[in-house]
Amino acid sequence: MNKILSIILVSLTCAYMTINCKASEKQTQNPKKTLIVYFSYSHGNTKSIAEKLQKTLHADIVCLEPKTPYPRDNEKMDKQGREEVEQQFKPELKPLNIKLNDYDRIIIGTPTWWYRMAPVILSFMSSNDFKGKTVIPFSTHAGWAGSVIKDMTALAKEKGAIVENGHAFLFRDKKEGQPSIDSPEELDKWIDSLK
Repeated sequence: MNKILSIILVSLTCAYMTINCKASEKQTQNPKKTLIVYFSYSHGNTKSIAEKLQKTLHADIVCLEPKTPYPRDNEKMDKQGREEVEQQFKPELKPLNIKLNDYDRIIIGTPTWWYRMAPVILSFMSSNDFKGKTVIPFSTHAGWAGSVIKDMTALAKEKGAIVENGHAFLFRDKKEGQPSIDSPEELDKWIDSLK
């Protein structure tokens, strides 16, 4: 009787270990599929973070573009950008050629325009359903983060998302007028938290 009980226990233990190994293998083979969506206009600060995320997380990446490009003249751009932000304008976007349904996690990056998210990002977030997806917002700014992360979080939740790890990154002008992230260590720590 003890021998039969021992055989049954060993068999159950082996079966349990096999099931756990296969479940663990499946989790390793099918991590959350991640998409990075961003808009970057002038210095490329948001783009630089998006590209670093792509390399580290081995994620897909797409840069949003308005159907009608923004002017390159700084004075015209400042006027148009401010008006669009104040009116909560949502420009028409060029097609993405991706299906959001193929992704479990979407990281969305925007520059800060007059303390708000860029209109291109507002347009993207307003026109998509994020139900059941994890959305991670990030922003770049040159002095004050404004309400960007709070606004992106609220909009993503309104569209059905689970929102995690939103973060704003400060860029300052350094020598030769090139913007540089204020705390590279802060960025690295944030990216590590997303692995």
